[in-house]
Amino acid sequence: SATSDDQSALPFKEKKHGMFTYFLLKKLQQTNGDIDYGSLDAYLSKFVSVESLRVNSKAQDPKTSVSFDARDVWKEWKFK
Repeated sequence: SATSDDQSALPFKEKKHGMFTYFLLKKLQQTNGDIDYGSLDAYLSKFVSVESLRVNSKAQDPKTSVSFDARDVWKEWKFK
């Protein structure tokens, strides 16, 4: 999800997207969708968190929820 706990999903007005959506689409375009979920999760966690503080002066920390059965394997799954 775009945020953790009681945070709000914030805009990236300069890019005309939400902060999470902008970085999600950017990474999918850069990799042409050839990325595993673990790498995508790490990228989003880093860039959304840093840029949200820089641009909006508020925290926005994406959160990944995974089923109990997939907890040990999901990071290796490919997006494409």
